[in-house]
Amino acid sequence: MTPLDPAAGSPLEADHRVGWRRIRAVLVLALLYLGAGRIPLPSGLAFQAYLFWPAAALAYTAFFILGADAAWGLLLGGLLMNLTGWLPWPRALAMAALQTLGPLVAWRILVRLGYPRPDLRKSGDLLRWLGVASLGSAVFSAGLGTLLVGGALPQGFQNPLATAVSWFFGDLAAILCLGPALLLLQFPSPAARPWRIPHPLSEGTAIATLSLLCLLGGRIHRDLSPDIRLALQFALVLPTLWMALRLGPRGTAGGIALLSLAFLASLWIDGRVLPEEAFRFSQLYLLVLALAALITAATAEEARVARQALGLRDLQTQRMEAVATLAGGLVHEFNNQLTVMLGNLDRFRDLAAVSPEALGLAGRLEGAALSMEGTVRHLKALSHQAPLRTFTLPLEEALAPFLAGTGGLPDRISFETDLPAGLGVGLDPELLRQALQILLANSLEALPGRGRIRLVAWPEESWVHLVLEDNGRGMTPEVLRRACDPYFSTKPFGEGRGLGLSIAFSLARQMGGWLSLDSTPGLGTRAELGLPLRQPSEPASVPLTPPLRTGRILLADDEASIRELAREVLEEKGFAVVEAPDGQAALEAFEANPAAWDLAILDLVMPRLHGSELVARIERIRPDLPILLISGYSAETKPGLLDGPLRRFLAKPFRLRDFEEALEGLGLTRDPDRPT
Repeated sequence: MTPLDPAAGSPLEADHRVGWRRIRAVLVLALLYLGAGRIPLPSGLAFQAYLFWPAAALAYTAFFILGADAAWGLLLGGLLMNLTGWLPWPRALAMAALQTLGPLVAWRILVRLGYPRPDLRKSGDLLRWLGVASLGSAVFSAGLGTLLVGGALPQGFQNPLATAVSWFFGDLAAILCLGPALLLLQFPSPAARPWRIPHPLSEGTAIATLSLLCLLGGRIHRDLSPDIRLALQFALVLPTLWMALRLGPRGTAGGIALLSLAFLASLWIDGRVLPEEAFRFSQLYLLVLALAALITAATAEEARVARQALGLRDLQTQRMEAVATLAGGLVHEFNNQLTVMLGNLDRFRDLAAVSPEALGLAGRLEGAALSMEGTVRHLKALSHQAPLRTFTLPLEEALAPFLAGTGGLPDRISFETDLPAGLGVGLDPELLRQALQILLANSLEALPGRGRIRLVAWPEESWVHLVLEDNGRGMTPEVLRRACDPYFSTKPFGEGRGLGLSIAFSLARQMGGWLSLDSTPGLGTRAELGLPLRQPSEPASVPLTPPLRTGRILLADDEASIRELAREVLEEKGFAVVEAPDGQAALEAFEANPAAWDLAILDLVMPRLHGSELVARIERIRPDLPILLISGYSAETKPGLLDGPLRRFLAKPFRLRDFEEALEGLGLTRDPDRPT
């Protein structure tokens, strides 16, 4: 058994402490609810119960802070409040139950809709919360509550419907003016804004001063005409919207709460019962002012977050472009040298087949070269260069290599797929496999115990959305913001290079798509790939390659060691090889006698004349000449370069068997005994 920590106490003591904390929270809520519902006001003022009822704001936010325990606090506080009012014992309990049921039902509706804690910094969440709160108040406290209280009064209400409407707007005004301030206080302070507020304290003071002058000016100066007083009240909209645009949702919620209390204070200063018209105007004025300010602030915050995300994406693109420029140059040189190393190792194996020691040495050299090839493949992905060939094929066929590897996942991982049939994509399936393997590896690292990984796809307009999601640890907003940065890693030094997600980001761009990440700490991560949607086409018949005539091959590459390796292999097969160190020299050799060639082997990236331009000039004269292109990935590749049966592509670094298979695909199987 694992010994218990003496400082932690027994599980029974821990449960006891938790129980007392819950009881204290319920009692505090009951006292706050009682105080908010019984605010002492001058005799004769009716707006405590009708115009603005602060207890409603507390009731409709308590469940999001305390959960289900809030029901006991509201029920106890409501019972004490109604017993000290005009209701006898049974009706006081019934009224307390109605005042508790409204917020409880509203909270449960939001939980069922998937919003257990709405973020009022988002306009959608704000409107959902306001909608369910309105429903709860209209049905329970304002609807059934009016009937209950009216039945307890000797004379009842003269106009029950008008009273119910007044109660409803009184609840709604308080909920909208005070509720967001209570809810938003539960969220952490926002990060620094992209723009600087020069003097936030002085700016806030100026807004508050201007608002109070507009609010109280008409009541302090009794000599002003009613029109001027009304104009001052409407002028309050300007500083309120200014506050919404400049101070964000938190500042706006706090400002609206203070302004609404100042509005009530102005009525208290007046000390008179409001006329019917002024009463209705004050209710609607508070509602419209608060709703306009909160929605404006939430919309402005969403726009700010969107601009910030766009700016971060642009910054990420700039970083990746800088890395791509460096990686592209390194990849070109490394691929050339690796091709020479692997090709000569293959030849060395053939020559040293009788020597076990030599074969062991060749095996170690080959292992080192293949390890370096994997590193170069990652650099190639970072170089943002587009693949030379994309394929239009069904989604299930494109995913087949990746799905085949998921069979070896640990038993603790549940892997699920939801892939519709009939979708086609246009991409290189090898790039898709690499990107999904990186995302899968990240999901597995986020699931140290049992967990679930799900692969889902659906079409939308010209894209196929492919989502890989898990229910692992998730990422914090700070980590998520930098997740795709090259060499950023949360692992200890030496355990991770920080290239995984940055490579997946680059692979998505190479496939002509995009990658987006979304994560919540404790809930998991969702990686979404956008892939080009294509309709799978029927395979076309491939015509036969032309027969050999001369046995001469034009070989063009700016790396001398690659030309030497290829020439030796071709000459052993009985071909005559003419070498060219650049594109211009190859063009001159070809144009000297265009009919004298059976094949052209061309590097794509060469000095003086690019390989794609060389292919175009050769096609004008000899469209029937087979051409084998050798290179890595190139962003300068022209569309249609590899179309047709007389074109083959061989990616560097390549092995000799790959080189020979490409030659056979072009029909070059010359008998070595045939004279050249």
